[in-house]
Amino acid sequence: MRAFGVMEVTGSTQRRLIVALVGYSALLGIALLAPTSGTQSTMASWVSDLGVWLGFSPETATQERAEFLCNVAILAPVSALGSLVWPRTTWRDWTAYAFLVAGLVELTQGLVLPSRTASYVDIVANTLGGLVGAGVVALSRRRRAAGTPPTPPAAR
Repeated sequence: MRAFGVMEVTGSTQRRLIVALVGYSALLGIALLAPTSGTQSTMASWVSDLGVWLGFSPETATQERAEFLCNVAILAPVSALGSLVWPRTTWRDWTAYAFLVAGLVELTQGLVLPSRTASYVDIVANTLGGLVGAGVVALSRRRRAAGTPPTPPAAR
C-alpha cells in the first residue's frame, strides 16, 4: 500500500515491528535506568578491544570513544523501527524524540541514581543514534522510491 509516496508496512509485519520496538525499548529502559553502569562499561570495553583487534591503535580505540559509539548504537534501532511503524514521522521528528529521551534519561541518572553519572556527551551520542536509525530508513525509502516506476493513473 502506498501513501504519500512512502511504502507502508501493514498486517502481521507491522505487528512484529511493534513487538520488536516495545521489547527493545523495554530492554533499553532497563539498561539506561539500571542503578549502576558496570555492564554497560564492560560492553564498551569489548568494543574498544574489538577496535584494537581490527587494527585501530589503542590511542584511537579508547574506552571513551567506544562508549560514545555504543551510545549512538543503542538508540538507532528505536528510531529505525519507529520509522517503519509510523512512516509519516520524519527523521527530524525521531532526532528530536531521541534528544528529549536522552535528556530525560541523563536527568534521571543525575538526580535519582547516585551510582550513575549524567553526561552531556551521552545526550549528543543518543541524539545522533536517533538520527542514524531514522536516517537509514529515510534513505532506503528514498532509494526505493527512485528505483520504483511510477504507478499508472488507472491503478491509483
